[in-house]
Order: sequence, then C-alpha cells, then structure tokens
Amino acid sequence: RAETGFAMDGFGMEGLGFPTETTTAQWELELTARGIYGDAVAAGLDGGDESSNEAARDWATSGAVLQREAHVGYLLKSLRRLSAGHVVLDASRCWLCYWIVHSLALLGYVLPEELGNDVVAFLSLCQSNEGGFGGGPGQASHLAPTYAAVCCLATIATDAATQVVDKKTMREFLMQCKDQNRGGFKMHAGGETDVRGCFTALAVAHLLRIDSELNSRDSELKRGVPSFVKRCQTHEGGIAGEPYAEAHGGYSFCGLAAVTLCGEAHVLDLNELTRWLAHRQGAAEGGFSGRTNKLVDGCYSFWQGGAFPLLRLVHDLGRKQGEPGGEGGTTTATEKAEKTDLHTKPEAAKVKTNAATGVPACVLFPIAQNEPITNPGFGYNALALQGWLILCCQLKHGGLQDKPGKGRDHYHTCYCLSGLSAAQHFGGDGILGPATNLLEKLNPVVNVVETQLVRWMRGMEKTTG
Repeated sequence: RAETGFAMDGFGMEGLGFPTETTTAQWELELTARGIYGDAVAAGLDGGDESSNEAARDWATSGAVLQREAHVGYLLKSLRRLSAGHVVLDASRCWLCYWIVHSLALLGYVLPEELGNDVVAFLSLCQSNEGGFGGGPGQASHLAPTYAAVCCLATIATDAATQVVDKKTMREFLMQCKDQNRGGFKMHAGGETDVRGCFTALAVAHLLRIDSELNSRDSELKRGVPSFVKRCQTHEGGIAGEPYAEAHGGYSFCGLAAVTLCGEAHVLDLNELTRWLAHRQGAAEGGFSGRTNKLVDGCYSFWQGGAFPLLRLVHDLGRKQGEPGGEGGTTTATEKAEKTDLHTKPEAAKVKTNAATGVPACVLFPIAQNEPITNPGFGYNALALQGWLILCCQLKHGGLQDKPGKGRDHYHTCYCLSGLSAAQHFGGDGILGPATNLLEKLNPVVNVVETQLVRWMRGMEKTTG
C-alpha cells in the first residue's frame, strides 16, 4: 500500500502497525491532503524547475487562488432561497443569516440596500417581546440565535439595523439566563449552563453597549464568569463546555473570548491552553481538529485558529500594563507582525513532489526557525492553515467544506473564511497565493468584520440612553 511509503518520511501515520477505524480514517485524510498539496505544487510549477527558490515561492500564485466570485454567487443565492432540505435548520434561521451575511462581508461584498433591509426585517420578526431572539419567527428566545442575530445586524450596520434590538428587554433576557449559583449563563430559560452561554451573552452585551451601561443590576452580567470558565479548563489545557467534561475547540474559543471580554483572561493557564491549541493543528493536513484524536475540520480554522489572535490581544494588553513578559529589549513576534507587509510572498522551502506520497503541509509551509517565538499569539502555522482552507476546503463552484469529500454548507463556509481572515491578518506570515486572496479583517473577539463593527458601535452610541 502507498501508506507504507507515506509513513517513511516521518510525518503522520502514527500507529501504522495497529490500525483501527479511527487511525485508518486519519491516515486516509492525511494521504488525501498530501496528494492535494502535491498536485497543487505540480500544477503551480507547470513544468518549471522545482529546485529553484523562485519557483518554490511562486507556485501558490497560480495554484492557491481564492474563488471569490464563486463564493459570493453561492452565498447570494442562498440568502434569497434555500433548498427543501434546509427545513431541518428551521431553528437556525438567524444563524443562516449570520453565516451568509458575515461570509459576504469577509469577501468584501456590500449587500444591496434592499437586500440588507430584507434581512433586517426578517431578524426583527425573530425578536421576542420578552427579550432576545429565537431561531426563527415565533420561536423561544435562546442565547445562540441571539448572538447570531445581533452579529448579523452589526455586520449590516445600517441605521435600520441599529434600531432593531429592544435593549431593555434584551438586558432582562440576559439577566434571566444568568446562572447565579454557578456564575455562568444558561442558554435559555431552564436550559444548560456552559461556556457558550458565557460568550454569547457577554458578546451581545458588548455589541449593544449594555456592558458599558452597568448599574447595580447589570453588573451581575460578568460576575462569576471568569471563575466558571476557569473550572472548565481541563488537564489537557483546553476548555470544556462545563466542568469535568472534555476539552473542545468551540468551547475553548468561547471560554477564552468570555474571559477576554471580562478583562480577566489571566485566570486561565494560558501556556497550557496555547500548547493544547497548537497541538490540534495537523502536521500533514495544516488544519485544526476540535478535540484530541479527532480529524481536522475546516470550521476549527476559526474556533481553534481564531483563539491565537485572542492570546495575542491578551499578551499585548499585558505588555502595556507592565505584567510579566511586558518588558525587554528584543523585538517580539507581535512587533514583527505589525511590520509585515501582507502582500509579500511567503518564503517556501524547496519542495519535491512525489506522486505516491504527496507533500505534507509542514514541509510545504515550514515555520521559520531563525527567531524564537515569544508571543503566544503566534503558536500556529498560519500559512499551513491557509493552504488547508484554500486547497482542501474550497470548492471551485463556490462554498467551503469540512474536509475533502464532505460537500459545502453555510456553516463551514462562514468559519473557514473566518479562520482564513484571522490567519491572513493575525498570523504574521502574510498571504498565501495572490494578493487578491486577502479577505476583510475580522474582529477576533466577536467575529464581525472590523470596518462594520466600527460603524455599528458608532450607531450604538446614538441609541445609548
């Protein structure tokens, strides 16, 4: 079998002599990814000299291109009409609006006024008279679609969008979801308490400026959240949904973002969290898995990869405040990234392709070893992640997928593009492929495009009071 030769280069294929269903699936995915990378390099070189440094750098210019127009076409069609099979997502209609509108914003597409107004009008129908948003019109309020609806409105950021949310009833809904005993938030009245609730509630409060209008009642929003999230950090270093559960990528992002919004990220063991996050990136694939011993999945490009910009933010705030690690005469990775030209071609190693074994991501996109990495915000290979997203998750006819062979959907399109934006703007390695691949910059805390967030927050200032 080709896998035997595949294992001999030292990357991936652990446990080759003891195959299980899980390890076999891992081997197959690694071999698939390596084949895709090898084919992309071969196509990009197009008969050129592989041993040339210039050729090694240039293959991505033609071999790793973001299909922007195709993605926009797929998303716009979906915003107006979905297939009958989407009926199973009836309770996720606010999410569908956010996934699609946010993806379009990342791609730099500006919604026509009429279409934007239609989305705003629909979301207003999903708002409950008792506060918060349900998954669709007439459905019970829940923190998850509430976050999705508010983020979608913030992305549209028109005057009409800023007028939708009833801040008084929203404040009451958030307080109703507060778990006074455990310190976290319930996802809905009588629902489960987990770190998703902590993040979504505090993100909504931040976007609506509720957290800046604190009185004796509202000050309870953040109270107890840091200690609850701290109890959810596991022996692995990642964060679980609730205490004593398994560390998970989505929960880790939510937990880290929640304590960041509280200004108390230091309650976590950030070194162990960084180590756990870094170990979720596959050496052969370049993407992230959500849990230990799981396959990589395009959506974790944001849930895992998007946590590194938050770690960088926490690190930078610590330096400004004179916390340990905030002094010294050496140039940090953060300062280096701030000086990086995003449009420069990333350096690449000389790559020799092999039809049988392909090329692993860690060989195609090697991490520079000439400087120590002192900032936890740069604990991952941003170029390898871009390679995974553009070459393995992207479909030429539009949309992005979990992994090769899975097929596109709006959820994975949203979070693959979110992870790609984070890697481009915060990874410190520049852009893989041509300059036209550059997406709009997102705000890594709430996952809304930065330019739209600025417009939205200005609109919120006018509605404060």
